Amino acid sequence: MLSRPECSDKQTCELQTVVIHVPSRTAGELRTEQLKDLELKKIIDCFEDINKSVDFANWTERGYVLNQGVLYRYSPHSEVEEAQLVVPSHEREKILKLHHDAPTASHYGADGTFSRISSRYYWTGMRKYIADYVKNCAECIRYKATNQKPAGLLQTPVPAQRFESIAIDLFGPLPETSEGMKWIFIVEDCTTKWVELFPLKQATAKECALTLLNEVFLRYGLPRRLISDNGSQFVSAIMQQLCYVLNINQSLIPVYHPQANPVERKNRDLKPRLAMMVGNNHTLWNEQLPAIRFAMNTAKCETTGCTAAYLNFARELRTLDDVTTDLRSVIHNDNFVPEFTPYLKRFERNMSQIKENIEKNQDRRKAYADKSRKPSPNFKLDDLVWVKLHPLSKANQSKSAKLMPRKDGPYVILSQKSPTTFVIASCDKPDVPLGAYHVSALTPFQNVTQNQSPVVPLRRRGRPPNQPSVSNEIPGKNAKISKITPPRRDGLRRCRGRM
Repeated sequence: MLSRPECSDKQTCELQTVVIHVPSRTAGELRTEQLKDLELKKIIDCFEDINKSVDFANWTERGYVLNQGVLYRYSPHSEVEEAQLVVPSHEREKILKLHHDAPTASHYGADGTFSRISSRYYWTGMRKYIADYVKNCAECIRYKATNQKPAGLLQTPVPAQRFESIAIDLFGPLPETSEGMKWIFIVEDCTTKWVELFPLKQATAKECALTLLNEVFLRYGLPRRLISDNGSQFVSAIMQQLCYVLNINQSLIPVYHPQANPVERKNRDLKPRLAMMVGNNHTLWNEQLPAIRFAMNTAKCETTGCTAAYLNFARELRTLDDVTTDLRSVIHNDNFVPEFTPYLKRFERNMSQIKENIEKNQDRRKAYADKSRKPSPNFKLDDLVWVKLHPLSKANQSKSAKLMPRKDGPYVILSQKSPTTFVIASCDKPDVPLGAYHVSALTPFQNVTQNQSPVVPLRRRGRPPNQPSVSNEIPGKNAKISKITPPRRDGLRRCRGRM
């Protein structure tokens, strides 16, 4: 029994030949293209001149030969004996697209592309030409990872007064407690490193604003600057108007650059301490917050050289250990005559020394951080840039983050907030800001066709378009947001400080 269908007598089996015409170029066509290049025309004319001149000997020593009127070159350092076709200037980009952009070339790097092309073709300065082409390839910039140091040297803030500049962030969500708490609202004084931890039921703008007002501003005084990330709670109209009414400069850190927020370090410290203290019962985390807060505020800070409690109260807090071993009780003994000490003057000298310690520590950390970074490019207004993306997989749309671009563009620089922070906008709407980005997320858009458009357009980050208003009166304990006076937009733009 045959494993194939039997051929009937009426059917005839014939062998058919498929002919594929591969386009090839004749020697005459190659010569015509070479003669269009004036430099190559001089070399060809030198070879075809009956009276061989000194130039003929020079070109021969360099490996140039003329075969059927076409100029070739033998590389003196090549291990193969095949000749290289000398490419005219107007044909070079076509060669590069064939050996770099084509699917069979798969956008290899400069060295791989040079190795592929140099085995068949030659022109003067081809290595640099290929390297520049690959460096500015739009698809390579979009999808390939970079091995270069990120741009942007560390910017160290100037030490301010106590509770003059504070940083805020949200930690969570955590397992819901019996009181319904699921979030931790962290507030840190940037100068003394004093920390407050507030459990919240909901991470809403209203909850954060009222906690700041009632538990921080009305206890430690109004700060001049409020640092936060671009979370929806902090860019909301409620938080914006609270800062406007109280004349607080709200500083939003660059998008996807959390290290610009000083409180992020406290987030890292809080997580392991909270995990160790709750054990297996994760719903009791809110009961451990007072003890953790006390430990953070009574621990010596490496930056200041003192505890946060000492910098705020001019003395160390009395700990549980002082209950059994209280050394200060000796001073209150009737047999001890204390020596008068100008305590306030000594504290003032200590504050000056602490500022010096902060500056020295900042210089040391800046020197360490700048080793792994390079100076920022000299961006100017209206410059075009690529923007680093942070894609997420979308299973319902059959989209994988691994197959999405790493960078996209072009976008235009709208303004500069600091030496390392720039506000960008879309080329279609150059007056509408899309957000503030750190310079490490931006790449100069050079030598690429201007008619390109982003593959994954960025969505706008910042303030909502429709904003409610707040009362001019400073709310009390049970304050509620009301619709009375709209804030001025120009004042809000002025109040944003520099990172």
